[in-house]
Amino acid sequence: MKRKRSSNRVLTGENATPPKWRSLFIASFVLLFFAVISYRALDLQAFNRDRAFDVGKRQHNGAVTLPAQRGRILDRDKKELAVSVDVKSIYAHPSDVREPEKVAQILSKKLNVSPKRVLNRVSSNKSFVWLKRLADPKVIASLQSLNLEGIGYLQESKRVYPNGHLLGQVIGFTNIDSRGIEGIEHLYDNFLTGTPQKITLVRDAKGRGIMSVSDKAWEFDRRKTSGADVVLTIDSRIQHIVERELEKGVEEMAAEKGMALLLNPETGEVLAMASYPFLDPNDFIGHPKETMRSLPIWYAYEPGSTIKVFLAAAALEEGKVNLNSVFDCENGRRVIGSEVIKDTSLHNNLTVAEIIEVSSNVCASKIGELLGKEKYYYYLDKFGFGEKTGIDLPGESKGIFTSMNKWGDIELATISFGQGISVTTIQMASALSAIANGGDLMKPYIVKRIASADGEVLQENKPRMISRIMSYDTAREVTDIMKRVVENGTGQKAAIPGIAVAGKTGTAQIPDLSNGGYHSGSYIASFIGFAPADAPRMALIVVVKSPKKKLHGGAVAAPIFRSIAEKSLFVLGVTPSQETLSVKAMPDLRGMDAREILKWSEKEGVRVKVKGNGYVKNQMPLPGEPIKRGMICSVEMDRKT
Repeated sequence: MKRKRSSNRVLTGENATPPKWRSLFIASFVLLFFAVISYRALDLQAFNRDRAFDVGKRQHNGAVTLPAQRGRILDRDKKELAVSVDVKSIYAHPSDVREPEKVAQILSKKLNVSPKRVLNRVSSNKSFVWLKRLADPKVIASLQSLNLEGIGYLQESKRVYPNGHLLGQVIGFTNIDSRGIEGIEHLYDNFLTGTPQKITLVRDAKGRGIMSVSDKAWEFDRRKTSGADVVLTIDSRIQHIVERELEKGVEEMAAEKGMALLLNPETGEVLAMASYPFLDPNDFIGHPKETMRSLPIWYAYEPGSTIKVFLAAAALEEGKVNLNSVFDCENGRRVIGSEVIKDTSLHNNLTVAEIIEVSSNVCASKIGELLGKEKYYYYLDKFGFGEKTGIDLPGESKGIFTSMNKWGDIELATISFGQGISVTTIQMASALSAIANGGDLMKPYIVKRIASADGEVLQENKPRMISRIMSYDTAREVTDIMKRVVENGTGQKAAIPGIAVAGKTGTAQIPDLSNGGYHSGSYIASFIGFAPADAPRMALIVVVKSPKKKLHGGAVAAPIFRSIAEKSLFVLGVTPSQETLSVKAMPDLRGMDAREILKWSEKEGVRVKVKGNGYVKNQMPLPGEPIKRGMICSVEMDRKT
């Protein structure tokens, strides 16, 4: 009898069927999954619709913030000194770059960057990375022709200084994000910057960049958010002259550096300010920190004999002396305590006017002694020495002016001829202007106004008198003394035929700040002056550090003063009196624009043939050559002059 096989056996292999619990589990999981998805869809579309739109927007849009169009820096006649131009930058959406190694190789060659660095960027897990900010237009054009996936281009603003080194240290410069780093760019950064612009990059469903905000829309927004314009008191024509003549003079004397400052003594407006060696803000990387600074407001030096005009002003104002008061100069040698004061030329009895004319240290010390340290200190302080002028530029120094309580007999004597005190060029120009304008100390300034993109004046500077230092009569007496310095004394090389010049030379040893005392054979040569002496239109300071070929202010700085003053006065409309000239001489037209050339030609009856645009680079006849009415003058103009 056969035994029946059990009916509940488990089959394996091809005929096996899954247990019921497993099927139930899978079915339940699928139902639960669809339930969650359905709920999520319902939640996003019905209950949290706004949030869903935000999520979608973030997935399809990428944002980047770009600096606004930076405002311009202009001279007094609205000539552009600093502007922003449109330049494209290169970026990447790494997720869109399909062949990172290949793309990195291409970009590294075009951008001159290591392949590894580029690969790290295009392989990044970020949604947006910069590859090259403010790239060369030729590089942009070359890359765009390759249509590299994941690589895009955005238009940004790049800061450009169209005149190269002209006024470089004063203007300053910006970083790659158009933030001011030095000079006017730094001090007025908040006005110039404007409102940064946030733009959106649109992507497709896979996250690939398919478009950016249109150039037209970007231009529209940028105009509305652009920064304000800063208008300076600077006259670019005069600035060209000052820089050219300063460079020539410093190089001829094989000097270490030079500085010059020219201002309107009636108002305190700075018309030109130069530091040599120059700085081109378009190419500032790698330059020493000192080259980036504006020397006329930062560098302090011992003024030497130029201080004597302020000593004379104080003594005359106090009634201690008059122009004919006589002092014994002791044949150029005076002993004070253990110290000996010497003159370079030997004199006995000299009047006050003659003392300044020949620049006697011995007699200057005697005037200081007669005036007394209290009064002398009072007037030097009143002229502004030892304090910042408050000019609207960063980095101003106040110089060194020790307390009167530390003055002994020898300190009073040496400060009477400009040693033991240090000043800045801007302090000296401000103090000199008080003599030139009849006794008023004016606050110097270099920013005329700040105006928004639509022309609204946001800030404006106007002439401001700080204090009344001396009477008009005293100022005229000091002016007469300074005229004698140029006519007969140490400043004869500053004389301009047909124009009266008031001036004073200065020569001082350079202090050794490390070891004390003074450096042997190292001098500061300077000249201060204003013209025309009887109705001044300009006050000018020229300072040259460590000249090698000649040493004294009268031989080094005075000729530079003359070259600058003569040409600058012509720009200001001041020409030599023809009664004082035997022959009419051709002026130096270089650095002048077409308007000034035509104005001059009409006045003098000289026909002008003009070639090119911008400023005069070359001319015929040459400066100083005789001219007459009806002749033809040829000028060659260049925007880079």
